[in-house]
Amino acid sequence: MPTEVQVSIRGIPSIPSIAEINVRSGPGTNHSLIFQVPVGMSGLTLLDVQPDAEEKTQNGKLYQWFKLEFHGGAIGWIRDDLLLLQGDARTWGYPDLTQPTWAFELARTSEESSESDIPTSGNTTIQPIGERNPLTIPEVMPFTPAPQDLDRVRSLAFMITSTFEGTGYASYNNFDAGIVSYGFIQFTLASGSLWRVIDIYMRRANSPLTDQFRQYMSRIQQRDPSLRHDVQLRDLLLNAAKERPMQIAQEQVATEGYWQAVVDGYIVHRELQMPLSWALLFDMGVHFGVNHGFVRLAEKNLGVQPRSIPGQNGITEAQLITEVARLRKQSHDRQAERDNLPGLSVRGDFWHSLVTSQDWGLMGDGQKLIVKGRNIQTKI
Repeated sequence: MPTEVQVSIRGIPSIPSIAEINVRSGPGTNHSLIFQVPVGMSGLTLLDVQPDAEEKTQNGKLYQWFKLEFHGGAIGWIRDDLLLLQGDARTWGYPDLTQPTWAFELARTSEESSESDIPTSGNTTIQPIGERNPLTIPEVMPFTPAPQDLDRVRSLAFMITSTFEGTGYASYNNFDAGIVSYGFIQFTLASGSLWRVIDIYMRRANSPLTDQFRQYMSRIQQRDPSLRHDVQLRDLLLNAAKERPMQIAQEQVATEGYWQAVVDGYIVHRELQMPLSWALLFDMGVHFGVNHGFVRLAEKNLGVQPRSIPGQNGITEAQLITEVARLRKQSHDRQAERDNLPGLSVRGDFWHSLVTSQDWGLMGDGQKLIVKGRNIQTKI
């Protein structure tokens, strides 16, 4: 009989002098350190698993972060290379483990796991936000299906996400674990996506800036942390953002690395049609990583099979996306309360307001949407 999954602190056996492990407020080292726990602590409850927020890897394998409930009720995140896992972990994309197993060496199935990989009796519970009835069928106003309106929907999704991520093509920061983050969805030096953007730009552009970039390419490809404070590289990036080849390069990497991954992973199999669905899931892919578990959890809450097609599985697409937006808002609200950062709720509130107003076609008031005080034209 499967046993409830339990997590214990493995630490770093090759460095026994490290007796305590950092616990962070979110799934990445860019999140704040909230406390430490001793190596050897066991019996911890697993609440969630998310890919590394900055796409960090070891030997080509993407780190996963475990959200844990500690003794006494404290909650925080620890990376999988520091943990041991035992019990029935299939809900989280891992096997049913009879012995304590190093979490990092396990291959985790993606959010889009097959039905057989996801038991129907998982132990995940979601606290509702106010009163809700998951069987309520939201009204669906007429809209043009996203596949027939693709250029507008994709452009609008990019602009919405860009508004939350930064200030556009020239957005730049060097104060987090990305080392250097740049562009409209914050491509990072640490993840390698910044190198990809600049490489495409270099092959497209006929600009004097390319000669200056060339001297940096080796260090950018090697993700040199000393570039964090390189003023010349910063100025090159800011100047290049004014050029159309750089804008095209950013759009290409965003399309290939995020948009298409979301379409292939979430949208195609479920045959989702609403522009709001496409834009919301793209924004979640950028913010949480493309393997987040919100859609699977929404399907579970609504009592339908994973990856089943709305309209054929007993629910509508509007019901599914309403539940996804609710879960996302809940995630932001909890983090905002825990970290005393109320601004974190804004992004979840925006998407939740769109499903509440039933703007399935992503049309706003017919002319524009207001995102963080910025007017974004919806008729592109």
